[in-house]
Amino acid sequence: MIGIYLRVSTISQAEEGYSLETQEDLCMKRAKELGYSPKQVKVYREEGRSGEDIDRPQMNQLRDDTANGIIHKVIITDPDRLTRDLTDKLIVCKEWDRQGVEIIFIDTEYQNTPEGQMFFNMRSVFAQYELAQIRKRTIRGRLRAVEKDKKIMPMRTAPYGYDYRDGELVINEPEAIFVNKIYTWYLEGYTLREIGDKLFAAGAVPKRAESKNFGATSIRRILTSEIYIGNYVYNKRETKKVWGERTGSGKQKKTYTIRDESEWIRVDVPPIVDEKTFQLAQKQKEKNIKKRGNVKFNYLFKGMIRCKHCGRIWECTTYNGREDKKTGEKKKYGVYRCPNLNPKRYGDGITKCDCRSIRVELLDDYIMNLIQSSLSNPEMFREAIKARLTEKDDTLDEQVNELEKQLKKKTDERDRIKRMYVVAQVITEEEMLKDMKRINAEITGITDEINALKRKIEQQEINTISDEQIKLILDNINLMFEDNEMTFENRRELMELLIEEIQIDAKGEQVAITVKGPLNDIASYSQPQKVRKYR
Repeated sequence: MIGIYLRVSTISQAEEGYSLETQEDLCMKRAKELGYSPKQVKVYREEGRSGEDIDRPQMNQLRDDTANGIIHKVIITDPDRLTRDLTDKLIVCKEWDRQGVEIIFIDTEYQNTPEGQMFFNMRSVFAQYELAQIRKRTIRGRLRAVEKDKKIMPMRTAPYGYDYRDGELVINEPEAIFVNKIYTWYLEGYTLREIGDKLFAAGAVPKRAESKNFGATSIRRILTSEIYIGNYVYNKRETKKVWGERTGSGKQKKTYTIRDESEWIRVDVPPIVDEKTFQLAQKQKEKNIKKRGNVKFNYLFKGMIRCKHCGRIWECTTYNGREDKKTGEKKKYGVYRCPNLNPKRYGDGITKCDCRSIRVELLDDYIMNLIQSSLSNPEMFREAIKARLTEKDDTLDEQVNELEKQLKKKTDERDRIKRMYVVAQVITEEEMLKDMKRINAEITGITDEINALKRKIEQQEINTISDEQIKLILDNINLMFEDNEMTFENRRELMELLIEEIQIDAKGEQVAITVKGPLNDIASYSQPQKVRKYR
């Protein structure tokens, strides 16, 4: 059976003679010349799909059919209809060559010879360059329209609470009522799940109506987007494809990065929420993050504890205790534990950590006692804090340079993998995808390390502290032990100042606790302690 592939990306292409009907007529004529009847032809129609991305429904179906032996010949009007990306074009053509599928282009001849492939590849390079130029001109035009004319570009779906009309966002009054209710409920202490339930009960329907329920992501977006106070930001995110990786659904994996704020373009839109309410919601969000996981427990060292064995940051949760004989209710108690104690992923390569959980009050009391005992020498305490806040690590630049060398090696390795698959064909697609996933993960890890070190360098340059500020810190630490009414937020801020990280080895009967930070300069914190056995 023979396959005919047709594609247009825009209405303008149809007007310029590239319509699906025109392509189909040309391809059917060639099929007839080759001796095929309409019953022996299967047509794959791709409408409104860009040539930039090979991941298209009909193209995926065609590739499945060629792989299964259903289609043994493919007719396409022009290589650009297949894809404008050179790498994707090479992959598909070599894939079909291996399967014995003949490729026929109407507007050009494709020969599976060194000379023919060279000409084909050169033509593809120019097509990809042309696509890049078209994209640049389109983006520049959009940016000019947004910046000069203050127009809102057409969007698939307007933000909840707004409708898109003639280059503007106008308030959708029924939806705006629910937007204000979301803010009110959030500031009253309702969780995102509870807000979602209230929206459903009130009959509110999400904008896209894919589900009658609001998801946590949609509600969080409403609570954090500045568009609701009248600030629409264009050109904020940059999208890039991750070569050689796909999502769980099989689509091309993409990464999103935030551009420098100087590149953002702001357009005024009608506000739905007042500035004061919006800022209160942001403060509430920060409070929720600090105690996320269980609103009934405050975890003083949340995010600061690291497992010595597996390196994971410990999480905070609650366990049910014994049943109260008088009330019949089970009392809950908070614990710190390694997330690998009960891994959320399953299968090969996932190892369970044997470290035991530790009751919140036991660890909190232990650390607080260490802090209090250190206050017996306030002068040494003062010097330790000052030294920690003003110290400089002269090796940071060297570490960044070393990591950048590693990053260059990984980038080169990724390019070699591409060439091994696309040009030399010495590895399979499965091997390529596996290697690319590993290398991309390593590149991301190295990049994160570089960015973290650069932030440290910037912080070192601005870190200064006066004797008055140190005295204020010490006074607050003393107040923490004298005043039981000190807020959790203030206690947490002091802990973050004194302690960088708590490392715990809780595999045996004795629990070894090591504290890193200013306190480490005035006390020894590798003291094994007996703890009770918990789950």
